[in-house]
Amino acid sequence: MLLLTMRDGQEVFSLLDVWPASFDHLPETLDSATRRAIVHRLDYGGLPTSAQWANLNT
Repeated sequence: MLLLTMRDGQEVFSLLDVWPASFDHLPETLDSATRRAIVHRLDYGGLPTSAQWANLNT
């Protein structure tokens, strides 16, 4: 799951299909508190999906 912030400031979630090997060389840039906050918003934030956001803003 991805947490995305749209141009209007709305946070949405999206799913990303990527081969796991694609992430082998990406360094971790977030501290553990920030990662936990993002996971909490994704799990319990009641965020719309990116598709739902697009339908509301067309």
